[in-house]
Parts: sequence; structure tokens; C-alpha cells
Amino acid sequence: MAVAIGALLPPLTSWLLAVNRTIPEPYLDEVFHVRQAQQYCNGNFHDWDPKITTPPLLYLLSYAVSRKDFLRDRFGIDLGLPLLGCDIFALRAINAIGLVLLAVLLVRLYSNRHPAAYKAHHLLFQHSALNIVLFPPLFFFSALYYTDVWSTFFVVLFYVQLVEGHHTGILGFLKLLAIGLASLACRQTNIFWVAIFPAGIALVQEIDNGHAAVKDSIHREVQGFGDGVYSVAKTSWKYEVVYDPPAKDAWVIAYLLTFVSIVGCALKTVSQPKRLLGLTVALAPYLTLLAIFAAFVLWNGSVVLGDKSNHIATFHLPQMLYLWPFLSFFSLPIFSPYILLLPVTLLAELASLGSLESMQIFRRRRLLPRVWLVVIFLGIACMTVLGGTAVHPFTLADNRHYMFYVFRLLMRPWWMRYAVTPIYFTCAWSCMQTLGSGPAAERQAPGSLPDGEHSATISFVLVWVATSALQLVTAPLVEPRYFILPWIFWRMHLPLQQPPSTPHEEKKAGPESWSSFWKTYDHRLWLETVWLLAINAVTGYIFLNWGFAWPQEPGKVQRFMW
Repeated sequence: MAVAIGALLPPLTSWLLAVNRTIPEPYLDEVFHVRQAQQYCNGNFHDWDPKITTPPLLYLLSYAVSRKDFLRDRFGIDLGLPLLGCDIFALRAINAIGLVLLAVLLVRLYSNRHPAAYKAHHLLFQHSALNIVLFPPLFFFSALYYTDVWSTFFVVLFYVQLVEGHHTGILGFLKLLAIGLASLACRQTNIFWVAIFPAGIALVQEIDNGHAAVKDSIHREVQGFGDGVYSVAKTSWKYEVVYDPPAKDAWVIAYLLTFVSIVGCALKTVSQPKRLLGLTVALAPYLTLLAIFAAFVLWNGSVVLGDKSNHIATFHLPQMLYLWPFLSFFSLPIFSPYILLLPVTLLAELASLGSLESMQIFRRRRLLPRVWLVVIFLGIACMTVLGGTAVHPFTLADNRHYMFYVFRLLMRPWWMRYAVTPIYFTCAWSCMQTLGSGPAAERQAPGSLPDGEHSATISFVLVWVATSALQLVTAPLVEPRYFILPWIFWRMHLPLQQPPSTPHEEKKAGPESWSSFWKTYDHRLWLETVWLLAINAVTGYIFLNWGFAWPQEPGKVQRFMW
């Protein structure tokens, strides 16, 4: 892991020191978080700031790390770090440490998803892990005392336990429950990623009971003769087999067929007591977390702890439109082949109506979405914008956040919100194409998780989209931080283009082998690194140096931030 951590430390420490040097006092929401943490450090666990909406795990963690005797007496750990304490720099440094640990988790995740590929191409996977922690809305808050870094850490830690197979048996159940509760104690909306997402994956895996021959048969029938919904549903019910092809080059109808197949298998499973019991056992950790979360909401009267009037859950469907350009902007180097290809293939389709034979090379099967799909998506998007657009008062009242300027452009003139719907479609199409860009495994099991080498299956895409939707559409406020987990789960499952052999082996073979390794490396990662560092540098510079004052608060510096 030395490569990823070594490359992360220079920008991370530079950012932390620059923030602490320029802004030595708590800024914006840090005022509430720092004050609460310092109360905990002083042993006051009773007074709660009503402006804080999230649970107190971050403050408890700060208390534990700030007390050498606490860790030594209870766990036998004596860190002896100079950062220990509860001043503003020490509290911010806790998040910087959290980001380093998150990078370690991501490398571990890659190494366990596909051990052989990681062993052969560890530099590639470490590079990918580095890029994920450089994600601007996450990296930015690694030098401020917010909950985002540790919230993300515990969700990824929970996911690592699933990938490593530590979720079976009593010990596995208790471990998942403890980590899941820790993630919820950082941020309540993590419930979707520690309960709904893994439950969806486990459901698909458990209900599939089909033999390989049946799977091959149903795949051939659908691909060869365009079997309808009824045929797939009947086969899924009869043989208990999930139709779950790779997302690579899949038509939109395949998503509908996969959904129907999952429903059919699920109904068949719940009709059999023995299989239903097995399914319940497999889903027990996630159902338990859901039950605990529901009990908390009933006891608290709301999802959030404080400031409940400004954080009421709503049905904000346009959030799912905003998701796609958000993914595309931060992953532009990864998306760029598809974004650049789309206008070319559109021209090729138009050329097919005429006699421009030179454009026919771009008219490959499944390269471009069908015209009817584009029309339907744009129609749904326009109706969603018309009936569902909601702008939280905070969005247009606070000009310190980038969303203020984005929504000012979207809201005036009125037609602009409809004019950008083709951008939503282009970004959504590019996202799905990128997630399915790798080779398909020879026998991918339904519900199998992408491993950084092979294309995702359709069931994984459906579960990811559904989980993202549940998290986002219930949030009235549009904030880049709300998109961190959807982006991370999308990004860490992207197939990577892998070199043919290890750098160590190539070094033995001579300079020509190193040249071959370089040529076959996934160079999108280098472009992505430069892009993410550039965004972090620009937004960091603006935050530190473009301060301004509000007329109603003269002398107080306001700063632009995510």
C-alpha cells in the first residue's frame, strides 16, 4: 500500500496545513462540531447543540483519540502522537487520518475482490484507490472538522467485510452489526448503503438456484429470439434462475427482463418455507439494522437529531437527474471516450439516412442508444423537472456554496431547466456504458460484485441505482456531499484496463517490457489524477484566498466551498 499512501500524503498534509494556517478558527458548520467535540473532551456528554443533525460518533472518536489514558486503559493502545488533543488542528487532523485509512481500505478491497489480478497489477489498483480518495467533495473536508470522511470510512469498512466473506455465522453477524451501527452513528443516511445495498446484492445471490445449463439456455433464448417478459418470468419461476447478463452492451430491455426475473425468483423463494428461512438468515444483519434504524426514527420523531424543521425528508425526484452530471464532471477522464463518441455516432445515424458511407464505420451494434429510448428519457426528465423541481431555501440563500450559482443558472430563464435534460441523458448513458466497459466474466453469478476487471452485471447496476435513488430523492437539499457514496460505489467498481504482466516481471525482461507495460496501462487513471488534483487545487485556492464579506456581517470573512 506504500505507493497509494505515499502519493496521498503530500497533497493531504499540504491541504491540512494550509487550512489550519489560513483559517485557525472553526468555519461555518465547524463551529457546531468543534464546540460539541470539545465539550466531549472535557467530559460533558449531556449538553447537545440543537443545530447538529448527525449522531455523535465523530465526537466520541475525537474524545477517545485525545485521551491517551482512555486508549491505554481500555484497549492497551498508546499512540503517543503529537496530534492528540482537542484543539482545532488536532480535530481536523483526525479527518486527515481517516482519509489515509480509507485509502488503505480501498486497496484492501481491490486486493480481496480479485487477488490474482491485484498481485499482478498492484500499482494499477493502488492508483485507482488513490484517485478515489482524491475525490474533491471528500478530499476537501479531510482538512475540516465535518463528518463526511469517517462516515464514508465506516460504510466502506462494512462493504469490505462483505467482500471478504466475514458476514456469515454469529461472529460475522455481530461484526456487521457493530460496523453498521458505527456508520449510522456518523450519518443516518448511511442506512441505505449498509442495509439496502447489501440486502439487494444478497437477495439476488440467494434466490438464484438455477443450474449452469439453464442459465446458458435462457441467455441464448433471450439474445437469439428476443424472448418477452412473460417467457423470462415463467422460466425464472419454474427453474429458479435469475436472468442477469453483464451490463456490457446490454439493451435497455435487458434491465426490464432482469428485474422481472428477480421478482419471479423472489416470489418462488418466499413460497418455499425452507428457502425462505435461508433467505431470512442471509438478510438478517441488514434487516436488523433496518429495524434498529426504524426504532430510532420512531423514538426521535425524525431522521435527524437537531434542526428538524430544515431537514424534513421529501420526495425530491430530480435528484436522480442531478446525479449523472455530477458523476460525469468529477470522472470526466473516465467518461470522455463515451461523451466524445456520442456526437460522432449520432452523426453516423443521421448519415445512414443519406449516402455518407464514410460514417458507417461508427454505426456499430449497441454503440448508440435507440432513438425511442432517448425520446422516452427526455420526456420523463422534462415531466420530472416540471412536477418535481424543488429548491431548498438554503440553496438560494447562501452564496458561499457552488450549488447557489448552479441553481441560479438553472432557474433563470425558466426554460433552462428543460434545455439541460439532454445533458442528463448523455451523462446517464455514459455512466452505464463505463460501468459495463470491461470484459464479461465467463460465468458471472447473479448478484456477483464487479472486481475491477470484469463488467458489472445488470442486477448490480439495478441495486446501485435503487440505493442511490433512495438516498438522494429523500433529501430536500442538493449538496455535493450527498453524492459522495453513490460516486464511490460507482467508481470503485469500474473495470480497469489491465497490463499483461507485472512490472517486476517486465523489469527482468528488459526495457522493451517496461515499454509494453506503459503502453497497456490504463492511462485514464493518469488523466483522472491530474483532473482531480486540478479541481482540488482550484477549489482549495478559492476557499483560502477568495474571502469576501457580507454587508450584514462586516469584518467577518466568508469563503466559497462545496
